[in-house]
Amino acid sequence: MSFVGILVATRKQRKNVLKQYLQSNTMNLKLFCFTPSSINWKRKRIIGLHQSNGRWVIGDFPFPKVVYNRCYNTDQQLIERLGKVIGINKCFNHINQFNKQEIYTNLNRWLSDYLPATVPFDKENAVHLLRAHREVYFKPCYGHQGKGVIRAEMQATGEIHLGHHYFSPEIIFQDTQQFQESIESILGSTPYIMQEGIPIQQVDNRVFDIRALVQKNENGLWSVTNLVSRIATKDSFNTSIFDEVCLSQQILDRLYPPDKAARIIRSIYDISLRSAEIMDENTAYHLGEFSVDFALDNNEHAWIIELNGKPQKSLYAGIRNQSAVYMRPIQYAKYLCKR
Repeated sequence: MSFVGILVATRKQRKNVLKQYLQSNTMNLKLFCFTPSSINWKRKRIIGLHQSNGRWVIGDFPFPKVVYNRCYNTDQQLIERLGKVIGINKCFNHINQFNKQEIYTNLNRWLSDYLPATVPFDKENAVHLLRAHREVYFKPCYGHQGKGVIRAEMQATGEIHLGHHYFSPEIIFQDTQQFQESIESILGSTPYIMQEGIPIQQVDNRVFDIRALVQKNENGLWSVTNLVSRIATKDSFNTSIFDEVCLSQQILDRLYPPDKAARIIRSIYDISLRSAEIMDENTAYHLGEFSVDFALDNNEHAWIIELNGKPQKSLYAGIRNQSAVYMRPIQYAKYLCKR
C-alpha cells in the first residue's frame, strides 16, 4: 500500500480536509494529513492524522510516495526540501499561490482574446487605463478571495469613484489629480496589478462568475470536472461575497437558448484546458488542479478573470453528485505513485 500525504497549514484543518478525501479514496492508498511543523527531517518521519478502524488516530509515518499540497502560500524551501526526499515531481500543487501578473503574461501569448488588459500598478498608467476603459480593478498580485480588490470608475463628469467589494463608492475624487495623489497610499506597499473592467452579464441584477475546476485524472491528463457559479450579493462586484452557488448550466439555461448556452460552455471548457496546457509548460509549477474564474460580457464572450492554485472545495458542499472534486486528486496521486 502506498502512502499519500495531504499537507495543510494547521493541525485544526487536518480532520476536515482528510475526511473529504477519505470518502473518495477508492485507490487503495493510505492517506494521512500533516502540517509543515510535523516533519522530522532527521528521522525522515512525519507525524500525521489518519483513520484506522473508523477512529481518528495520530500516527508516525515514513515519508509518503506523493504529497498533495493544500497549504496555501507554502514555504518554497520546505517544498524543495521535501522534493529532495520524495522527488520534486511527486509533490503536486507545490506552488498554489499565483502571481497574477506572471499568470497573465504566461497566458497572454496564446489566450489574449480572453484576457482583460492587465499591467503592474503605476499611478500615471492608472489614469490612462481609466480614460481608456472607464472601469479598472486594482488587485493584489498575490491576493485571493477578493481581499484587497478595489474598483475604480471614471464618471462622465470626470469624477473617479472608488469602492471595496460594492459598486457604490466609498471615496469620490473630483479629478485625476486628486486620484493620483491618493491611490498609492490607499494601496500601500503591497504589489498590485491593474485590470481592465469588463461589462459583466448579470442574472437578477446580480453579478455572477463561472468557475471551471480543472483537474488531472488517473491517467495524468487534464479534464474539466465541473463549472459552478457564485451569484454575488446584491450591489457587490465581488463574487467571493455571494448568496448562492449553483452549477453554471442552471444560470446559462436561464439567460440563453440551449444552443447558445452549450456554445458558451464548450468555449469555457476549451479555454480552461488550454490554460492548463500553458501552465504545464511552465516548469515552475507542478499542478494537479486549479480553477479558472470567468466573467461573461454582454456579448456572451468569456473573459478569464484569474486563476486559483488552491480551489475552494467548500463551494461544492451544497451541490449534489460532486464526488469527483475530491476523487480526482486521489486518482492523480495514484498515477504519480506508479511513476
